[in-house]
Amino acid sequence: MNQRIWRLCYSWFACPLGWLVGQLLAFKNQTLKESLDGRKGLWQRLDAQLVQRDQQKPLVWFHVASAGEFLQAQPVFERCMQHGFECAITVMSVNGYKWIQKSRFRSQRPVVIEYLPLDFARNMRRLLQKLQPAVIVYVNYDLWPNLIWEAYAAGIPQYLISATIQPRSKRLTSAIARSLYRTLYACLNGIFTVTENDQQRFLATNPEHPNIQVLGDTRFDSVIARKRTLAPPKLPAYIQNKFVIVVGSSSTSDDVQIFPPLKEALQRYTNVFLIIVPHEPTEEYLQNGETFFHDFPGERLTTLQEHPTQAPRIIFVDTVGVLSALYSVGTLAYVGGGFGPRVHNVMEPAVMGLPVIFGPLYDNSPEAIDLLRRGFAFTVKNTEEFRAQLFEFLDNPEKCKQLGQQAQQVIESQAGAAERCFELITASRRDEKGVFA
Repeated sequence: MNQRIWRLCYSWFACPLGWLVGQLLAFKNQTLKESLDGRKGLWQRLDAQLVQRDQQKPLVWFHVASAGEFLQAQPVFERCMQHGFECAITVMSVNGYKWIQKSRFRSQRPVVIEYLPLDFARNMRRLLQKLQPAVIVYVNYDLWPNLIWEAYAAGIPQYLISATIQPRSKRLTSAIARSLYRTLYACLNGIFTVTENDQQRFLATNPEHPNIQVLGDTRFDSVIARKRTLAPPKLPAYIQNKFVIVVGSSSTSDDVQIFPPLKEALQRYTNVFLIIVPHEPTEEYLQNGETFFHDFPGERLTTLQEHPTQAPRIIFVDTVGVLSALYSVGTLAYVGGGFGPRVHNVMEPAVMGLPVIFGPLYDNSPEAIDLLRRGFAFTVKNTEEFRAQLFEFLDNPEKCKQLGQQAQQVIESQAGAAERCFELITASRRDEKGVFA
């Protein structure tokens, strides 16, 4: 009965209202407009991709919110394809879609890479009919009610991997949200959480769910695999002897706190080299950074790659998809988001052997909490704390290197979640030799 009420409210009120509001906001929000425009022609593109579908192979459909969740899914769908399954990937965000389209795959390419249609029941029924998936896998948190309800009605197994719930999430604190998500979680055949705390939070929302297990975070497998396959970035050779500070996934809220100490570091230490990688490399952001650091020679990454003889002290990264590779040349990392909304991926610099600094908002990241507890990552609340931590490392580069190596060991020791997830989501479709039945 609860699901029936929610389906009525969501399908007949929330979805049409959300569509109308989205259309209105798109007039002023370029990202939203691009997202809606990207879904035009979706069904025709989907049909063209499905021409290559081998109907003799079961298809595992992965849905991700954006690039970060795609990286979490990647070690699992790579295993699926290696064992004879086909895979489809749907994505919500524009940047995620573009990034996945440009990604390299260690095995064959998924048969489908496409936007998820708007979550109307008729769209989801149509999508399920076209893909005919054997299994649907959601990653981390991005659940769409009509997709889940329609797949459940069709008898398709569904799983949530690398699942987390933050302590202050509305899924826990709001009675309305808890009621809605209870109907969604009940439709999932398995919920595989990152930590025991996450497991307890899911059990608090669905105490009768038969399959909520702690399997770990597949991102550990993802960053380790990416490290092995990443091509080194094309940068001037002279930076090999520099103290390279990589500012990753930064935004204006971070820059206000960290830019002044970074300028001081460039003034006081001639061997300091700075790489600034914005979360969104807009022209406005890049120009603001260039203006702030105008006293020092700086180049944009695309310009530097075209003219490698330049000798800047700062690189402003004006493209996407290169941050992981850039961490590989770093000495120290600052990861953005910790001054709002929440810290971004700290695993990528840590697996490259860099100690990590981030702002005070990090409760969304179990790995940040773990590295912090072990003393291999550092949180700062303001400019003065960042200055103190930064100059402590600059004055003692050997300590910086040692902590980075220890952080790397922590990340590498936690691999294995991808294999555990793969085994459980495909168990019913594999024979005793591990090949699909």
